[in-house]
Amino acid sequence: MNISIRDQAILACRRLLSQLNRDPATPTYGCFDRRYWAWKLVDFPEATFQRNIQSLCWFMDQPEIKDSVNLVESIKAGLLYTLEIQHQDGSFDQAYPNEHSYGATAFLLPDLITAYQKIKENLSQNERTFTENKLMRSADFLYKGAELHGFIANHLAGAALALLKSHQLFGDIKYKSKSNNLVDRIIETQSSEGWYQEYNGADPGYQTLCMYYLAQIFQIDHSDKLHESLERSLHFLQFFIHPDGTFGGEYGSRRTEIYYPGGIAILSSVFPAAAEMHSYMKESIRTGNTVNLIDIDMGNLAPLLSNYIAAVLIEKSASAGSYLPIKQKEITRFFKSAGLAIIANPAYYAVLGISNGGVLKIFNKKTNILVYDDCGLLGETSNGHKFSSQITNLNNPIKWDGNIFETTSTFNKIPSQNPTPFNYLLLRTANLTLMRCRFLNEAVKKVFVKLLINKKSPIPLRRIRKIEFKQNTIHITDKIERTGPIQIKTLIQGYKFSTIHMASARYFTPAQFAARELSIIDIEALQKNGSTTQSIIVDLDKNSQVRL
Repeated sequence: MNISIRDQAILACRRLLSQLNRDPATPTYGCFDRRYWAWKLVDFPEATFQRNIQSLCWFMDQPEIKDSVNLVESIKAGLLYTLEIQHQDGSFDQAYPNEHSYGATAFLLPDLITAYQKIKENLSQNERTFTENKLMRSADFLYKGAELHGFIANHLAGAALALLKSHQLFGDIKYKSKSNNLVDRIIETQSSEGWYQEYNGADPGYQTLCMYYLAQIFQIDHSDKLHESLERSLHFLQFFIHPDGTFGGEYGSRRTEIYYPGGIAILSSVFPAAAEMHSYMKESIRTGNTVNLIDIDMGNLAPLLSNYIAAVLIEKSASAGSYLPIKQKEITRFFKSAGLAIIANPAYYAVLGISNGGVLKIFNKKTNILVYDDCGLLGETSNGHKFSSQITNLNNPIKWDGNIFETTSTFNKIPSQNPTPFNYLLLRTANLTLMRCRFLNEAVKKVFVKLLINKKSPIPLRRIRKIEFKQNTIHITDKIERTGPIQIKTLIQGYKFSTIHMASARYFTPAQFAARELSIIDIEALQKNGSTTQSIIVDLDKNSQVRL
């Protein structure tokens, strides 16, 4: 693959024109949810898909578009349709009808404002009045409301940008004041290590999306406090660019591997670290080594495409040097509160996810390839319950002595909640009745988050993992101990997997073609003796794994 960021954006915009209902003879004219208007497989249109009108606004100015009249009409239809599906309180739905989603509204509003300002001259006076009244309702919803089911920094950053742009459009100081308050909350909860909270930990992938919104705010309001926060964030994020061009992974709190380049590109003219990151990852996007627009589905197309367009619009940046951690000869960095460690020398670059049960990625720095990708132990009980050591716990104990790390982690059942006709019937009944009450709606969201992301169902096992990082080899010793009665059917190491519900995880990258060696734990010894031990040596000279 050899496709520039701009060319990928052009192709994605063409794809959008097939997702958009451009037929004025239909009642869903302007809808981007093809599942709804064309296939009729879902019972409501997902509002967040409508963000894509912003990208079409950029597309219509490109030299490939010889006549933009039809495209302007499509953008207009998309804008007006979005406002038609808005709730009376100014909110929008993403996951289910009558959701009144704070996050969805936060993400939609900045793009709707951009699209409105772009095609304002193509709207009648009545359409302008209608649009501005509707946009103000959304701004008021964000001003009065809050997201209650979890602390998600990128959602709050999106809301802060939406309110700041609302202040610019309407001139009401209350929107700017609330925007400042949200940015303050993000900064106040930012770890001293530089990471922003994504549910209950650090997630480098989603942090780059948070940076996209914060960078735009910084463009408008160059506050010293935000400047310092962004600098700390960049210092943290640079460690999770891998030698093969991938980014993030199962060691993050949300397991995402998407790199959103827009915010880093915007900041590249101010921060040398951002310039270096942008330079390196721009090449990774071009070669297809990282998750990009070709790999993404409609659920994430709008934010990733808008990030690519933001990156395309940045023509100049600070000069990039060679100071990225992956380019350093030797480095050991332990982010204790995040539960993440980076260990590198001339032979390898390793990322250890202590807070996620000791997951480990090892890259050969001479060949820039992934040679060892341990997402944790994956098991199944005799009664069919899947369980794993890949459970987020920021309090996992760690002993660190020079080049030796030792950590202890527990095991938990993996949540398995898939939609069925029956539970959809129950959900829709609730959507149309009880969940119209905002309090009950938020309570149900908290239950969903607990079941799908934060649920803890302990399994009576623990793993004591000792890793010794030597010059050209890495020695891994795992002791698995049974702490109570349990009947295990299988326990295997070596699969690529994720233990939480996260739609933005598990996209494909070419690194996943790497050969995987499965290690089957001796269940008989574990059941009989109460413990079993296995050792692995990763040899960087031979790109091999030796099990002892």
